[in-house]
Amino acid sequence: MADTSGLIAALSQLAEAPQGPRGPRCTVGVILDALDTDTSLKVRDVLNSPSISSTLIADALTGSGHRVQAPAVARHRRRGGSNGCRCPR
Repeated sequence: MADTSGLIAALSQLAEAPQGPRGPRCTVGVILDALDTDTSLKVRDVLNSPSISSTLIADALTGSGHRVQAPAVARHRRRGGSNGCRCPR
């Protein structure tokens, strides 16, 4: 029978290693990272305003050359929740 101690050690390392993020990055998070500081802060303020719809925000961003759809904006607004994106709250 083959020596399996090396295999066991390798599998143990895989099981104990922290998992990396799965799936693509949040579109809104990518846009925020690409903007200058002042613009990013303004977009964050608007995102945190419940009186402005995700559709209006998506339209404004898309009109400025940052393609994003309303569901992605809504998902970003729910970040930290079970049905939100992985961006930090």
